[in-house]
Amino acid sequence: MLSSPQAARRVEAIRERCAREGIAILTFDAPGYPAALREIPSPPLVLYRAGGPFPEEPAVAIVGSRAPTPAGRDFARQLSGELAGSGWTVVSGMARGIDAAAHEGALGAGGSTVAVLGCGVDVVYPPEHGELRKRILGSGAVLSEYPPGTLPMPHRFPARNRIVSGLSRGVIVAEAPERSGALITARAALEQGREVLVVPGNPWFAHTAGSNRLLREGATPACSANDVAGALGAGGFRTPGRLAGRILETLSVERAAAEVSVLLAVPLQEVMACLGEMEVAKMVEMRAGGYYKRKTERPGPTPGVPAEGEWRGR
Repeated sequence: MLSSPQAARRVEAIRERCAREGIAILTFDAPGYPAALREIPSPPLVLYRAGGPFPEEPAVAIVGSRAPTPAGRDFARQLSGELAGSGWTVVSGMARGIDAAAHEGALGAGGSTVAVLGCGVDVVYPPEHGELRKRILGSGAVLSEYPPGTLPMPHRFPARNRIVSGLSRGVIVAEAPERSGALITARAALEQGREVLVVPGNPWFAHTAGSNRLLREGATPACSANDVAGALGAGGFRTPGRLAGRILETLSVERAAAEVSVLLAVPLQEVMACLGEMEVAKMVEMRAGGYYKRKTERPGPTPGVPAEGEWRGR
């Protein structure tokens, strides 16, 4: 019974643990709860969040196989970087394979990425992704509907997939075999009225049989970042995504254009042209002496201080 003494003690223990570990508790009616999730069937009544606030717009999910081909992994990383470099928040599940590549691509471009877990936000799963989790927390957030300490179990991952799609304008399936959690996410997206996009795969490869089936059923092909932007109603991209993403990686500290040119082995003229477009797009800013710095559009949260409208354990 929800009002039982045992349940009350459990709730209090969760609140205390969240307070100790700096985890925000977002109830359904709190301002910090992502607005997009309120629209979906069976939304989580409570979300636990480590990291910063979820940026409401725009967000796109990239999902796929846990054992992708090298080409599939590389394309997911590149596509994610181009999207993140143009202002999109990339949402995925922090799993092995395509999920990890999506997060890494967004981080490499200096963008924001959000991981939705099938366990507690304080649980590192898979265990080798501890460093990736730290990097995600530095520029985005880790979310879960499960309380801290909840261990990963098979039945929890299909349930979390509806949150991945629900947070996003659309879901991109980068590479998926016939039996893949990515197909569950795609199905959830359709039920939620979200767009489903698919990176076409080689018809000879079993790795992409599920992806190609989605295309036959009417999903939108996604061969570039501009395909994604067009399908999701965002128009064209503001900068040449691949070079812009590489430039953003170098600008965690101030650098002159000539230094960026040398680091990337790209002609100075091309770097200058791209930096000009990035400055107009408010992705970078030029400082005294002609030095450029990546522009941070959303300040991160102050550790231990909840954002307005959030409830933390006391």
